[in-house]
Amino acid sequence: MKSHIKLMILTVFSLIVGCEGFLDEKPNKSILVPETIEEFEAIIDNYDRLNTSPVLSFMFADDYWVANTTWDNFAPWQQNAYKWSDDPYLPNESTLDFSVMYRKIFSANVILDKINQEPDWDQSRMEHLKARALFWRAHGYFELAALFLPIPEKAGDSQEIRIPFRTTAEFGVQKDMEEASAVFDLILEDLKGALPNLPEATTYPTQPSYYSAHALLARINLYLGNYEQAIVHANKVLEGNFELLDYNDLDLGVTFPMSLFNSETILFTNMISQSTVSRNNVAFVDSTLVKSYQDNDLRAALIFENNTGTSSFKGNYTGRQDVFTGIALDEIYLILAESNFRLGNSDIAKDYLKELMENRYQDLDILDDWNLELDFILEERRKSLLFRGQRWMDLKRLSVHDSYITTLKREVNGEMVSFETKPENFIAKVPQRQYDLQ
Repeated sequence: MKSHIKLMILTVFSLIVGCEGFLDEKPNKSILVPETIEEFEAIIDNYDRLNTSPVLSFMFADDYWVANTTWDNFAPWQQNAYKWSDDPYLPNESTLDFSVMYRKIFSANVILDKINQEPDWDQSRMEHLKARALFWRAHGYFELAALFLPIPEKAGDSQEIRIPFRTTAEFGVQKDMEEASAVFDLILEDLKGALPNLPEATTYPTQPSYYSAHALLARINLYLGNYEQAIVHANKVLEGNFELLDYNDLDLGVTFPMSLFNSETILFTNMISQSTVSRNNVAFVDSTLVKSYQDNDLRAALIFENNTGTSSFKGNYTGRQDVFTGIALDEIYLILAESNFRLGNSDIAKDYLKELMENRYQDLDILDDWNLELDFILEERRKSLLFRGQRWMDLKRLSVHDSYITTLKREVNGEMVSFETKPENFIAKVPQRQYDLQ
């Protein structure tokens, strides 16, 4: 038993120092085995491994298009994903996107396994450590579920669609595959279990807090169509020390007007760097989408970089070009607006949306008799969360909860490829090359 634990922990430390495909390789036995709580805290505070999101959801989304010369230089899986293949990875292809989510889960499980041994640590610190591990395990499984599982108990759900499921990092103990309902049960259970022992404030928003757990629960419940719960958790976030940026006060003359870790940032994560998929000379924004921003909409000047005949994404809450996939206060306002409207609370929805828009538009004049519609809320969400990693999940949940069916199209080397937004089409296949967890 102890030898299994030691091998497990050695693998985590080889994970931390970095190697793609870490679960395929033998651990380096010369690496020090952690024993102290400080060493285990270092595992869960490893920003480079935990605060990253997969590229695949971005590749699938219709936030962008690329030139044929760029597509020709994509890796095979990127080419397949750009053409909406539900099985983009080649049989022997290294699946960094898939592994980055399981590394997060594996790191969390290592800590939870150690805590289950009841080490002689300070109780308060140990409870805080456990809460952070539960948070990141839920975060990793939610990102997996959004790509590889249907929305539970909704159209397209099937017990035959499963993903590798691990609640322990001990080698050889667990090799389960689980369906959507079981995975989401664990996600919600983990986050609710983490809440009592997460701090209200952290040194940096890269670390889980009480409010970021509520924010993640708000995002997840919106995705699931649980609008009452989405409101409950989003309202909790508003109790925190966060403040909407007034885009009227930002300096549009600088390259990146929105600073890193600004007052809206509740949880900071970003898309893992893989090739240059989202760079401004690679990913161009559809001209129709660009034109949908009104002249007095300050988001356009902040988000877009105008090239010769094209527009590209300039960057936002990362303080540079990297894609922010975390949760910011504007998303919480949009969750409150949409969820309240869906539940018939149109006046409340209007108030939240007005407050957000007043900080996004120049000289905005909204009349009291403004007739709010769901399509308008969703359009504002689309504009605010562009290049934020949420578009694929939005298309998926709208196809399930609202039967919203449309056809996305891309031209690749003279060939027109299309994707019909039916619920069953949003389920990517688990890569054939999986990492051996024993």
